[in-house]
Amino acid sequence: MRFLQTHKKTKHYLLAIGLVFVIVLFAQVLNYYLPHTSLLLVFLAGVLLISAKTSLGPALMSSLLSFLSFNYFFTEPYYTFNMLHKADIATLIIFLMVALMTAHLATQMREALAKQEVAMNRLFHFYEFSQTLSSAANTESTIQILEQALHRVLNNDGRVIIATQQDSRLVLHTHEVASGHPGEEMFKHIFAKALETEFWHKGWLFFPLSWNGKQLGLVAINERLNDKQIAAITTFCQLTAVVLHRTLLVAELAQTKLIAETEKLRATLLSSVSHDLRTPLSSIMGASSSLREYARQLSATDQQLLLQTIEDEAHRLDRHIQNLLDMTRLSQGKLNLNKEWIDIEDLIHGALHRLGNQLDRIEFTLQFPDDMPLLYVQGMLIEQAIFNVLDNAIQHHSAKPVIHISVQHNPEWVTINIVDNGPGIAPAEKEKIFDMFYSLTQGDRHRHNTTGTGMGLAICRGMIEAHGGKVRALDNPDGQGTMIQITLPNTPLATTNKD
Repeated sequence: MRFLQTHKKTKHYLLAIGLVFVIVLFAQVLNYYLPHTSLLLVFLAGVLLISAKTSLGPALMSSLLSFLSFNYFFTEPYYTFNMLHKADIATLIIFLMVALMTAHLATQMREALAKQEVAMNRLFHFYEFSQTLSSAANTESTIQILEQALHRVLNNDGRVIIATQQDSRLVLHTHEVASGHPGEEMFKHIFAKALETEFWHKGWLFFPLSWNGKQLGLVAINERLNDKQIAAITTFCQLTAVVLHRTLLVAELAQTKLIAETEKLRATLLSSVSHDLRTPLSSIMGASSSLREYARQLSATDQQLLLQTIEDEAHRLDRHIQNLLDMTRLSQGKLNLNKEWIDIEDLIHGALHRLGNQLDRIEFTLQFPDDMPLLYVQGMLIEQAIFNVLDNAIQHHSAKPVIHISVQHNPEWVTINIVDNGPGIAPAEKEKIFDMFYSLTQGDRHRHNTTGTGMGLAICRGMIEAHGGKVRALDNPDGQGTMIQITLPNTPLATTNKD
């Protein structure tokens, strides 16, 4: 850097000498046409040009060289530094004074413009830095942006090590492993001082990252810096501290929101489970106690009805428990698929069989193609998904419930359409019904006085998507009601066997 500055100064002095030499040659030509005193304006123009392009030193040297050159070449006696006429003495003295003043003023103006340009560049870099920081989403990206800005200020000279406090511990953001590294213990020692300004320690200059009196981190640089660099780095650190503080607040807000949502979900789950488990348990306890106490007074038909009630409510209780288990596995990502080749008709008939006595009041129609391919799935999960859709359709039935199941396929997909003639689903709710617990607080369940945990369709989507499929809610193409469409990959038998 110093070599480049010395080279630049030498170049400026040589430029001043060369320009005076060129002006002397030019003035020799003009001397035949103009009074010799008018040639001073040409020399003064050269001084002004040097002052505008270089620094004060070359400008002063060009003023003195112009004074001496004019005296030597253009005043009598020629080619000496003596002056024959007193008027020439006064003229040259005035020229020298004007040249020196011009050089000084022009140099000051150039330096002022240069400082203004530097200030504008600094403001631009600060603005660009703040704009880039505003897009930082986390601590890592913020530190990366700061590190790049610091290296620009240092012209990529010197090492930069940044430390931030995360979860009550100091984290170093650096890849430096060379000797002379301050070390984590040194950062902890300096961090404990709660710096308010830069601090030198063992060859490293530490800058605080703090906001509103809260220490957020440290920046360490092992390079001797000038005042401008220190001011720029301090500004960068202050702007970064603001963003780190904002990131910390966002993280705390997200954690608080997560805790609140978790608590709300827990309360909703407990409320739903307690209600939906208590209802079948109450029926079972009531029917069993009636059988125990009044068995002799009850007819055989009444006893069978009570036993049937116990069986139906036990199955209902089993469905709730199964949904809870499935929800737990899906939320924890522990749904391991054990796929095998299964006939889709067997899965649908299995789901229908699990409905038990509910089938007695539902009109079912089934439609299967003759060339139906086998599905490569975990049969129990797909059967559970179909059962959840059917159970949901029955809960939202109309006065004369009708459910139609059809299966279609192409080389890529197998589609199961489950269509009911219930009240239908509003367009705004067609996607929300697959959210966990959605129907507990809103949606069409309350409007039609139906009960349920709101887990069935959410679990259905999780099971289908685990197989690479899709499930969506559509309007009944034949009129009132809803069509739940389940789409599963049509896996070729030969390809899977090869795998």
